Amino acid sequence: MDADSLTILRQILFGRSIPSFEGVHFENTEIESICKDLATIRELLLKFSNGNLDDNVTIRGAIAGCLKTLQAHLRHLTWQVQQVAEGDFSQRVEFMGVFSQAFNSMVVQLERSLTDLRESEQRLLKLNDDLQDEIRFRKTAENELKRSEERWNLAVQCSRDGIWDVNLDTKEAWYSERFLEMFQYSPEDLPKDLRWDLLVHPEDIEAAEVLYNIYALGECHQPFSVECRIRCHDGSYLWVRIRGMQIEEDTDSLNRIIGVTSDISFQKETETALAHRAMHDNLTGLPNRYLLDDRLRQHIANAFRNDSAFIFVVMDLDNFKGVNDTLGHSAGDVLLVELGKRVRNCIRNTDTVARLGGDEFVFIYTCTKDKELFATEQVMHRLYQSFQTQVNLGEVMYTIHSSMGVSFFPKHADNAAALFERADEALYLAKERGKNTYAVWEPAAKEVTEKVNFELKSKLRPTR
Repeated sequence: MDADSLTILRQILFGRSIPSFEGVHFENTEIESICKDLATIRELLLKFSNGNLDDNVTIRGAIAGCLKTLQAHLRHLTWQVQQVAEGDFSQRVEFMGVFSQAFNSMVVQLERSLTDLRESEQRLLKLNDDLQDEIRFRKTAENELKRSEERWNLAVQCSRDGIWDVNLDTKEAWYSERFLEMFQYSPEDLPKDLRWDLLVHPEDIEAAEVLYNIYALGECHQPFSVECRIRCHDGSYLWVRIRGMQIEEDTDSLNRIIGVTSDISFQKETETALAHRAMHDNLTGLPNRYLLDDRLRQHIANAFRNDSAFIFVVMDLDNFKGVNDTLGHSAGDVLLVELGKRVRNCIRNTDTVARLGGDEFVFIYTCTKDKELFATEQVMHRLYQSFQTQVNLGEVMYTIHSSMGVSFFPKHADNAAALFERADEALYLAKERGKNTYAVWEPAAKEVTEKVNFELKSKLRPTR
């Protein structure tokens, strides 16, 4: 074999391109034929490797058969690869030796990988569904929290109560607008560590003690509620009800109190008015029988304690029925009110005047022991002098006429029942003497009372 033929043969076997046979002269025709067949075989193999499996094999003999078989296998393998690519992992290669094993192993791995991918996809889909549910839940919770906050803000704005929140550790506090409005404070002039216990009315000692324990000592182990008067920014006092409870911010300590403050001034005014009505006469505003009993017990206790005395006077209007019958009950009411005022003006503020009902009045006048008669003369002089000023009853000017009975404590009696009895007996004695006068109880007054009672019973006794 010549050198040129050998070079071409090596180029065919080891080269990367097919050599050109133009201008090449082969000395041996068999070598030329072999080179050309090898070049053809190499060209076909290159086409097979590029996926071109349709070219016809023109080489004759065993090599041609091998090439055709290889071409058929590659076509079938290409189809199988397409099937695998489309998801058919049942394909297996039963030819080409080691390549078959590698291909089949690859298919098995691809199938397993696809299965894993599908399971991962299912898990991801499940996780995505869970995440969507969590997102929806959080959005729902967020919307509910927002609505709750809106309701809370609306409730705070509409409520007539003041809301507050105090940190017991730092003494810092938050107050709602209504709270500040109640006490006439503005955020600028309100101290951060304001001690509300220092603003309590001096008479509300128990409430001040509760608030001191909370604000100053930080002690609040259970919900509390106090009613007291709080000094406002302008110095006036407002009746409020303060309710609060400690809330837990962490597991180790309770360091916040939240609560409400309600304006109860109207309630207190109503309670005071009701209590006044229960213990006072509606027409004259004087103490009634219930309050008189309490006042009388106090006068008796003071007299025992101070070794003093007082005069007890029962009085009524003379001819009061005639005033009602001739001038009307409205004129009688004016007369009763005027009588109460004049008695009230003739005694001291520490003394007591009360209306028992109808035209019957009682007053208590304190004095020193053994000076009862002197005190009686003084107060009676003032009273009858005041009666000289006529009362305008609309159609007429009327002069007050009143009879009074007097008993002394403890000279005549040392208890309330006996004082009433002695004064009533003296009142009958005054009427027996001609009315518009007074009489001090004496034993003879009892005989007069019994005589009057007997005459009344005789008048009421039915005739046979």
